[in-house]
Amino acid sequence: MNNNSVSFFPKIDKKEFFILSKAFLFFFFVLASWYALRPVRNELAVQGGIYNLPWLLMGVMLAMLIINPIYSWLVSRISQNKIILYIYSFFILNLILFLTMWSFAGDEGRVWTGRAFYIWANVYSFFVVSIFWVTMINFFDHTDSKRFFGIISAGGSLGAFFGSSVARYFSTEICGDTTISDLGPMSLIIFSIFSLLFAIYFSSSFKAKQKEQNSSEEIGGSSLEAFQNIIKDPAIRNLGLYVILFTMLMTISWMISLGIVQDWSQDPCERTGFFARIEQIVTPLTLLMQLFVASFILRRVGSTAVLTIYGLLFSIAFMAYAFYPTITTVMMVVISLRIFEYGLNKPTRESIYTKLKQQDRYKSTVFIDTFLARSGDVIGGWFVRGLVGTGIAVLSVTWAALPFAMLISFMGLQVSKAVEDE
Repeated sequence: MNNNSVSFFPKIDKKEFFILSKAFLFFFFVLASWYALRPVRNELAVQGGIYNLPWLLMGVMLAMLIINPIYSWLVSRISQNKIILYIYSFFILNLILFLTMWSFAGDEGRVWTGRAFYIWANVYSFFVVSIFWVTMINFFDHTDSKRFFGIISAGGSLGAFFGSSVARYFSTEICGDTTISDLGPMSLIIFSIFSLLFAIYFSSSFKAKQKEQNSSEEIGGSSLEAFQNIIKDPAIRNLGLYVILFTMLMTISWMISLGIVQDWSQDPCERTGFFARIEQIVTPLTLLMQLFVASFILRRVGSTAVLTIYGLLFSIAFMAYAFYPTITTVMMVVISLRIFEYGLNKPTRESIYTKLKQQDRYKSTVFIDTFLARSGDVIGGWFVRGLVGTGIAVLSVTWAALPFAMLISFMGLQVSKAVEDE
């Protein structure tokens, strides 16, 4: 076994360090743009009520369903090296439109603008991140992905922390008030626009490599190819089911935790402070995981163990909620699941994506990370709402969710079989 396969840090030469730094900064600005907008979206969700969340998530899912064929049609006809420029520029125009509508609309107009923004923001967050990873998996091969994707993910974590810090600075006046001030959203949207412009600049260094014979700059194929591959391709189908399960379980866990938090405090300022503390803990720990642990585990242990351990973590989380429904349990569960997802499981899934065919890397992966991921959220939301509506206590939902926690480990094994790990 060579030293590179067992060393804690991956070996990086000078040329690789230069391009890795650009990928790091690319993802930094992508997530900075999103995490600056996230508080505005979350405030709109809270105003709508927690148990109305499934309806909003259905709106997001339907938006994903409509947009995915349009996206697939677009990438089938343009140069793959122009995808970031076109898609991110489109979102910048959207941001300018929302800024204009928010600034000049009356009270009723702002209500509808806010509803549209909530759905759009979820579409935005998944597409800008998914298309970033599409660029990475078409530039780095599978071996390099195991070495670098954890480090690149760390750039995103730092960007998320930076964007959240900017958002917190501009939204300090929200706490204790029922509305968002004009200055806060305006400043946050402008910040997001500039962050996306920087992301476009750093993306110019990542020209897609022709990994397959007879590949061309254009992706080709049809607008419905992503839908078709979910049905006929075992690897894509298993990856899709895995993502649906993990987002479903994440949503169930999140809704249970929100119920515990609401019972713990009726003070919105105190609740905001609690979630802020979670962010302050999650970000540095996730960063450490991405920088120093993810690459080592992917190279030494492999993806199968990472994909299958999710079921164990969810099982422990649900049992903790059932036996110890306290605010401390919420903090420990939320922190643990988020660190594992962003620090290890996400880089692992992106590493697996590098082994797919070119058209699947551009279309199926985005379809999985947008529409199917949002479908999992919807299923999880209605799962909780449906059981609670029948008279089952929220905490009793944890036992009903346990079989799905075990199922995700099984699906992790199926993903590894369909896409052989090197």
